[in-house]
Amino acid sequence: MKLLIILSIEEYANDVRMILAKQKVPVYSETEIHGFKTEEYQPDISNWFAHDAHGVYSKLFFTFHQADSVKKVLDEVKKYNTDKGDDQQNPVHAYLLDVKEAV
Repeated sequence: MKLLIILSIEEYANDVRMILAKQKVPVYSETEIHGFKTEEYQPDISNWFAHDAHGVYSKLFFTFHQADSVKKVLDEVKKYNTDKGDDQQNPVHAYLLDVKEAV
């Protein structure tokens, strides 16, 4: 089993929902987050959160699912970001984590 995490700014939340529906993810959760940068240089999440004190309203999506299905979602997110172009300020971020044990 895998844990899929997707981070998106509020403006792209509907697009993420469509990706999850297109890839037939039957159940997922989402929650609002308010992100801030605390340092100037953050290479893994560059341009993710605002530079000022106001922050950015974002969404965090997550689901537990089988590896093959989740991989399709990752591919779809990658395609989405490519289609948006290189000048995209806040790309959608997706992470896949192994679930070692569940009770």
